[in-house]
Amino acid sequence: MNLGIDFGSTYSTISTYNAITGRAEAIALVEGESVSIPSVVSIFGKSQKISCGKAAKEQIGKKSARIFEAFKMLLNEDNQEMLRKRGYDSTYTPHWAAKTYLSSLVGGAMKRCNAASLENVVVCVPEIWCRGVRSLDGRSILRGILENELDLELEARPKVRVTTEPEAASAFFAYNYRQETQKPFNGHLLLIDYGGGTLDITLTEVRSYDNGSMEIAYREGGGAGENHPDEQGNGTIGNAGIAYMQRVVELALRDVGVLDEGAQPDYMDPEFLAAVKDLESQLKSAERIQDIEDAFGSYGSGYQDIEGILKEEPEEFCGIEYKGDEVSVTYQQLFQAYRMTIEPVLDEQIRRINPLVEQHIHMDPCDPMTGIRDDFKIALVGGYGSFYLVKKQISDIYKLDANPRLGRNMAADKREQAISLGAALLAEGKVMLQKTARYSIGLCTQDNTGRKHICYGIHYLQTVETGKVYFLCYDNDPSKPRTYAYPQLDCFMIGDLRKEDRNGHGWEYGTSMRPKPDILKRLRSLPDDGMWYIGFSMDENDIVSLHLVPRSTMSDAKCKEVTVPLDSYRNMFEMQEVREIFVPEGENA
Repeated sequence: MNLGIDFGSTYSTISTYNAITGRAEAIALVEGESVSIPSVVSIFGKSQKISCGKAAKEQIGKKSARIFEAFKMLLNEDNQEMLRKRGYDSTYTPHWAAKTYLSSLVGGAMKRCNAASLENVVVCVPEIWCRGVRSLDGRSILRGILENELDLELEARPKVRVTTEPEAASAFFAYNYRQETQKPFNGHLLLIDYGGGTLDITLTEVRSYDNGSMEIAYREGGGAGENHPDEQGNGTIGNAGIAYMQRVVELALRDVGVLDEGAQPDYMDPEFLAAVKDLESQLKSAERIQDIEDAFGSYGSGYQDIEGILKEEPEEFCGIEYKGDEVSVTYQQLFQAYRMTIEPVLDEQIRRINPLVEQHIHMDPCDPMTGIRDDFKIALVGGYGSFYLVKKQISDIYKLDANPRLGRNMAADKREQAISLGAALLAEGKVMLQKTARYSIGLCTQDNTGRKHICYGIHYLQTVETGKVYFLCYDNDPSKPRTYAYPQLDCFMIGDLRKEDRNGHGWEYGTSMRPKPDILKRLRSLPDDGMWYIGFSMDENDIVSLHLVPRSTMSDAKCKEVTVPLDSYRNMFEMQEVREIFVPEGENA
């Protein structure tokens, strides 16, 4: 059995490929239930019973229940105070919750499909996990859980691939486009993926071939949603669906005087969790979805027209229960929370990526004339991408009402399942991904004059052959690899190696990381009387390995190639010393 998993912050979906229909299909773990499975784990009652998914979510608000949520976004978090405020401790960690939940998810899917074995698993992570130094380890953590730690009796360990949510969504949309139009899609897809914890905006390029195969390559990306403490030090989960619902509840409690001005809610208070859960059920109700569209749509066709609602008397959207009392939530609060939490982030990220998109499609993506093209499409992805205010803001920016062809054949009814369905296609081998480096990695050295020299083995957005070693070279010429009399490994560099103009001068920049003492000790045990080549390789999960290769003239038996997988940046580097380094262009050796 091959599985694709959209491991979400609030909901997850698991899918498999149906060879009979030629389509990927989402799996409902229980007949009649939704394919969107709450990403929740609970411990309940005196027996300390552990539940996952829907059963766990039903325990929210009960005082005898301990609830674990948002564990995906917390897998890399080392801020113990933030973890404590989110309900975790040294025993019940985000890693434990993710392992418990994924075991339940995969085991339930196998049982539902009567599968005895598990061959390939593709699991998806946010695109922003590929860019921040502190979040890169999430990929290796997830791979390790699914390969080695599932609480299941399996005949053999599955082969696990970790890919990004936009890549998987692109696989689904391109495959679906061909199924629906009987024509291959060749061009660029702009994916705007809004979920419970993150916003990802990604441009991918799809190449389709006559044999039915496709290649998908990452081109540009942006987004937001990393964990961060608020002004009072409380842990929040990004600027996406979870944070939005928390803000709505907070505004509602303030307006009725339950929450004092300046006071912050306790996000892990069972009563507050229950109120957020109550609001979420209202926002997902088909009837309420229509109510929101009617209420805001009555102010006009543009997003800015909706501001007119703030001049009206507060109108109730729904009531939510808090500590036994019903609290009114108004349409005004829905809009205020959106403007505070979502609007500026979404606008900033779209405005930031649009010039980059224009460089690839050679046209302003906001120009209505883009709709006459068949090689550029825009697709909304994720559960929160279905929210009316999100759709309206995006529609205004890209003028989708006047240009509906931009989103045509993009399977809007499947946007919540698109990532999982695409992952299933990848697991089945129906779509191929081109390996594109999301960051540069190399070394920062200093000569005897004190000048810094940044030299990269793998470059940002470089097409990478899996497993191939890319050596540090002079002038980026692979035919001229550098040699080092003694490997200078005190400072690794990781970043996106873009050129910036600073007062008329180009700069290269990256993030420096010092290896921990035990890693340095291992590396410094190398013979220091010869010449070495230094390079990096990348596997299909973006896990990087460092390679130290002796020059052919070194005949000493001790001088053998050394390979060090950098599978855990947190364990190998002094993360508290991570800092940016800038080197003026032209000063590099």
